[in-house]
Amino acid sequence: MLETIKNYSTFIDKANPLTKILLAAILFATVIFIHNPNVLFHLTILMLIALLCLSGVKIKYLVMLLIFIFISGFISSLYMIFYGEGTETLFRYGIIHITDESFVRGLHITMRGVILSLFGALVIFTTKITDVFYALMIQLKVKPKYAYSFMAAIRMVPIIVSEYFQLRQARKVRSALINKKHISGFKSLKSTIVTLLSQSIRRAYRLGIAMESKGFSDGSRTYFYKTSLSRYDLYLMLIIAAAIITAVQIGTVITPFDSTDAR
Repeated sequence: MLETIKNYSTFIDKANPLTKILLAAILFATVIFIHNPNVLFHLTILMLIALLCLSGVKIKYLVMLLIFIFISGFISSLYMIFYGEGTETLFRYGIIHITDESFVRGLHITMRGVILSLFGALVIFTTKITDVFYALMIQLKVKPKYAYSFMAAIRMVPIIVSEYFQLRQARKVRSALINKKHISGFKSLKSTIVTLLSQSIRRAYRLGIAMESKGFSDGSRTYFYKTSLSRYDLYLMLIIAAAIITAVQIGTVITPFDSTDAR
């Protein structure tokens, strides 16, 4: 699916998935402990540039994603903006009290979420789900039965969604022959869940038989796909480290916000 929305690939596509996950955890911890909104502002811009240049995704898809990310991030901070504390009042109406301090704190929370969302989107657009599980098995020595189980479960999700829509369309076609109580309300939900669950159980049983017939075991095995650490992982780590250091340095020179501590 990723190939249909991408124009080109970058070196991040070749980086180890575990490196990306580790960097996401480090970035999360770093963003949590940065209280200067100016630093977060510049880090947001740098992460946005990284997503636009290194994801390889077509611009129209990125624009839709960015609109969703920024709107969601702003909505998540409204409680802090509307009901925060402060001394310099910007707007007041009823229980809504927007102050200069609460507005900065709200934007601070927004930028935290946006930074993590932008990097998360970059990881998703440049990582195949199969590579994640192979990296877990090869680098972290996760047992194949667990990794393949999760891989198979994720592969089943699109099939279950497709079956749900097929079931829904079939009910619409046969709606004239079915009592309304069976196609609406709780009974409809119950029958839908039972149908999808029974189909999933049968599919999982067939998959288990197929894997057993092909000699699948939990012992030592070789892998068709290989994942390893390479220079591309170093490049990615250097880029993230450079982005954080650059944001910290620029944040002390170019200060869009008067506050340097949003706590």
